[in-house]
Amino acid sequence: KGIAAIAGTALAAVGVGRFFGDAVNQANDLSESLNAVNVAYGESAANIVKLGEDAATRLGVTQSDFNAAAVRFSAFADRVVGEGGNVGGFVDDITTRAADFASVFNIDVSEALQVFQSGLSGEAEPLKRFGINLLDSEVSAYAMANGIGEAGRALTETEKVQARYGLLLESTEKTAGDFANTSDGLANSQRILEANFADMQATVGQALLPALAGLSQAVIPLVGQLVDQLG
Repeated sequence: KGIAAIAGTALAAVGVGRFFGDAVNQANDLSESLNAVNVAYGESAANIVKLGEDAATRLGVTQSDFNAAAVRFSAFADRVVGEGGNVGGFVDDITTRAADFASVFNIDVSEALQVFQSGLSGEAEPLKRFGINLLDSEVSAYAMANGIGEAGRALTETEKVQARYGLLLESTEKTAGDFANTSDGLANSQRILEANFADMQATVGQALLPALAGLSQAVIPLVGQLVDQLG
C-alpha cells in the first residue's frame, strides 16, 4: 500500500508537471499567433483576434490554430474584399465554411482550412478529391457568369482569387451550417472539448510566462559563468 501511494503521488506529480509544461507551450503558441495576426492584418487585427476568442466553440479549433489559419488567409483577404472591405467578414466566412466542410467530410478542421487555402492559391487537386472542381476553366466560367473580369481579356490574379473564392463557397454551399447543427454529436463535441481545453491551458500558461521569463533572464548570466569556468 505504501509503495502504491508513493507511485500514485509520483504519477500525479508527473501529470501536473506535464499539464503546466503544455500550458506554457500553448501560451507561447498563442502569443506568437497573436503577434502574427497583428503583423498580417494591421488595423483589422482586432476584429480577427475577436473572432478567434470563441473559435473553440464555434469551429472546434484553438485560438492559436484559428490565428494561424487567419494569417495564411491574409494573402487573399484584400483581393477578395477590395481596399477598405470587410476583412473580418471574409475570415469569418471562410473559416466557418471550412469547419462545416470538415464536419461533413469527417476530417480535421485544420485539414479543411489547408485545403481551402490551397484552392484559393489555385491548387485544384486538394479539393478535387472531395468532388469540388476549381480548375482554371471552371474558375474562368464562374468569373464570366458573375461579372468578374471582362470578356476577351485574361483574368488578373486578383480576379482569379475572387472567382475561386466565389466558386468555392458556391460548391460547398450544401455543407453550410453543419458544424453548428451537429455540435452535440460525438465528433464535433470532441473537437470543441479538446480546443477549449487547450485554450484553457494557454490561459494558465500566460499567467506563468512572466515568472518563467524572469527566471530565464536570471539564469542566463549563471550559465555564461559556468561555461567560462568549464572552458
